[in-house]
Amino acid sequence: MKERLKRRPLALAVLPLCCMNALAASAAWADDKPAADAASPDKARQLQQIVVTGTRATDRTASESLAPIDVLTPADLTATGSTDLASALSSLLPSLDFPRPAINDGNDAIRPASLRGLSPDQVLVLVDGKRYHTTSLVNYNSSVGRGSAPVDLNSIPIAAIDHIEVLRDGAAAQYGSDAIAGVINVVLKRGGQPGNNSVTASGGVMDKGDGAQNGVQGSVGIPLGGTGSNAPGWARLAWNYQNAMNTNRAENKDKSTTLAGAPNPSGIPYERYGDPAVKTYQVLLNFGYNITPNIELYGYLNGSKRDVTSNGYYRAYNSARNVPAIYPNGFLPQIVNHSNDLAAVLGVRGKTDGGWHWDFSADHGENNLVFDIANSVNTNLYYTLGHSPTYFHAGTFRNKQSVANLDLSKDFGVGFLPNPVTVAFGGEYRKETYVIDAGDPDSYFFNPATLIPGTTTPYAGGSQVYPGLTPEVAGSFGRHSEAAYLDLETDLSSKLSAGVAARYEHYSDAGSTRSGKISARYQFTDTFALRGTVSNGFRAPSLAQQNYESVVTLIQNGQLAQIGTYRTSDPVAIALGAKPLKPEKSTNYGLGAVWQPFDSFSTTLDLYQIRIGNAILYSDQIAVSIPNSQVTGAQFFVNGATTRTRGADLIANYRLDLNAWGKLTLTASGNYNQTKVLSISTPAFGRASEGLLTSSTPRTKYVFSGDWAFHDFNLHANLTRYGSVIRRGDMDDGSQDQKFAARWLLDMSASYNLQDWSFTVGADNLTNQYPTKASLANVYEDRADGLQYSSLSPFGFNGRYWYGKVTYRF
Repeated sequence: MKERLKRRPLALAVLPLCCMNALAASAAWADDKPAADAASPDKARQLQQIVVTGTRATDRTASESLAPIDVLTPADLTATGSTDLASALSSLLPSLDFPRPAINDGNDAIRPASLRGLSPDQVLVLVDGKRYHTTSLVNYNSSVGRGSAPVDLNSIPIAAIDHIEVLRDGAAAQYGSDAIAGVINVVLKRGGQPGNNSVTASGGVMDKGDGAQNGVQGSVGIPLGGTGSNAPGWARLAWNYQNAMNTNRAENKDKSTTLAGAPNPSGIPYERYGDPAVKTYQVLLNFGYNITPNIELYGYLNGSKRDVTSNGYYRAYNSARNVPAIYPNGFLPQIVNHSNDLAAVLGVRGKTDGGWHWDFSADHGENNLVFDIANSVNTNLYYTLGHSPTYFHAGTFRNKQSVANLDLSKDFGVGFLPNPVTVAFGGEYRKETYVIDAGDPDSYFFNPATLIPGTTTPYAGGSQVYPGLTPEVAGSFGRHSEAAYLDLETDLSSKLSAGVAARYEHYSDAGSTRSGKISARYQFTDTFALRGTVSNGFRAPSLAQQNYESVVTLIQNGQLAQIGTYRTSDPVAIALGAKPLKPEKSTNYGLGAVWQPFDSFSTTLDLYQIRIGNAILYSDQIAVSIPNSQVTGAQFFVNGATTRTRGADLIANYRLDLNAWGKLTLTASGNYNQTKVLSISTPAFGRASEGLLTSSTPRTKYVFSGDWAFHDFNLHANLTRYGSVIRRGDMDDGSQDQKFAARWLLDMSASYNLQDWSFTVGADNLTNQYPTKASLANVYEDRADGLQYSSLSPFGFNGRYWYGKVTYRF
């Protein structure tokens, strides 16, 4: 379809990306029949490209598509000092946010990213067009994405990526569940020819002297079954190793103040508040092999392991949670998470003699998250039996997904239409499994009869900072779903293109859903076009949301307390009003304008509205008294709200040829986003929780970037304005609210190319900006314990970061 793609690229904005990648990868099967009107000047102008794939931020949006698409190349992703995918995306895309909360238990290890201010699990992630698995952890803390169990973007190595396409439009009718806010499709590098291989060594450190990072990543391809371009196959191996030290931005970092009887003039306890220590090991093998000229075997295997050590609250030497015989000066409990991801795809695709493009594939993905607890103690166990370990295995969460897909497409001529109609249809079968494994008995031991002397309160039981998962909450839970879709797309004239998509999906636990989408684009002049979409969508409740259950240590009324999350089928949750979860339903509207007055300048403006019904909420802490339990607060999931999100995306690109002084590329982009809760049907969802939906992500975000290339020298600058965020309290008078002011962050890097080598130095947050400090009245930030900065900060709170990179290409 090589000529076909040149003539009608808009089809790829409507077709499922699994089909899209199959078609893009199969130029050998191209239909050489030219379009009837391909030679017309206005047609050539209108449909000159599918997506703009210029370096860095140059024309990232696919200006000729039916819906807004951002395209990011490896040069874009590596233009910052970020060594993880989600951080790089956040610095490049105004519509995507990736905050960096701390003391958030397992969510320090697996941080969620948010698109268009919606829940992180309302964006679908694909890798080479295939559905990627979600994580096994529920975000139960009071931070962005609370209650979600989304995809872990950082389980995908940057070195394996050819480019990324971000579809900013509702797309459940095309791709199924989760695609309410949009789709992130990670397209992997292909081919085994020399010249596309590279190895990069990097290192950096925070301006404060902590947070040192170093790593090595690369990508190497080899031909299979032959040599050079005549080889029928290829394989490409990418790897990534990164070692990042922790940071600490607590107000009191002087550990000597924890000594028994030591003076502490500030009265602020010692804490460690910042990024965790992370070791990352990743490898991805991608391959393709032409069995015949018209049939290709393809697939990939991705393995990722991250060891993350995060911190809890310091337990003082005189705390009832401490055992002085073990920790005479108190202790800092730490969660040691081992997040292991595995993803594999095997497929075969081709083209029949009759012109049918077909693609059959099977893929499997899973995330295993282990909770180990270090530097801890089970106080209840110690005072009951006289001993306690200091290192615990507290349990494991597992999420597994297996998918089988069949996709078919063909162009059909229809007599009364000037162009063929692209017909695509197919089916999907998906099986999901969610598993909770109990921890070691010592990690959850609790004897309610072991009381603190002089009180009727028992000593805290379980491994501190995260009590172990008990056999009662352990179990394996599964479901399956079947889906079928149909897409139609054509150019109705040289100016008007349109598409329609429909999908039916049935879940064994959540019932059936139907969704549809209509898209259109009209080229008014050679330089101006309008595009629009109308769709409805859905998101099935995840197995994690339906079956997650645990007891964790959280702040309740300013004190550490044991808070239980109960699955909707648990008697405790049922007594509090829990019911079986239903799918979320969405209605999406999008309207965009594209203006390209000359080849070196283009701009797009896209307006959108997303209305979500049956929104799945994570309830507030409800006070409970459970016999023989230390739990004082309970939470559960509920379909409890209707929300409306309105916003706009603006992107402008300008390329200048400076002749003897090189080339300059300028990009300005921005996002405005506002979410409003229209109704709440559950009393267990207060004002503070509502604020996490409406004001915890910036209402505005602007990104201005420039790239200057002069001979072998390159200079990159990225100026980002993060709009203000608000932490809302539960008091209706707003006395507990705090607004965190907008901030401008400047990232800069300079590179020099010397033959096959590239040398880069740079700084992220060059002007060393920090968020507004939390106030004492803000009860959700705990400033009294020296946690100076809000976990809602959209850019974290680490300050300036210096880095360097050396790359060798071969």
